[in-house]
Amino acid sequence: MSLECENCGHRPAGAPCEECHEAIPLWAKYCPYCGQAVKRADRPEDGGDPFAIENRRLCPDGNCIGILGADGRCVVCGKSE
Repeated sequence: MSLECENCGHRPAGAPCEECHEAIPLWAKYCPYCGQAVKRADRPEDGGDPFAIENRRLCPDGNCIGILGADGRCVVCGKSE
C-alpha cells in the first residue's frame, strides 16, 4: 500500500515507519498506516514537502497549471525555474 495523489499520481518521499515499516511521508507527524507517532528528527527541517500547499511554487510557464517539484521542475510540463 502506498500514498498516491489520485489527480497527479505524486507519491511523496517517505521513510519507513518504526512500527509497521511502511513508507510514510517525511513531513508526517503520525504514520497513516498504523498511527505510530513519528519522531521530529525524521521530518525535514528545510521547509518540508514541496507539494504541501504552503510550500507550492507555480510553474513559470504562464500557460501551465503545474507546480514545481523538489527538483525545481514542473510536475506537469517539466519546465524548470
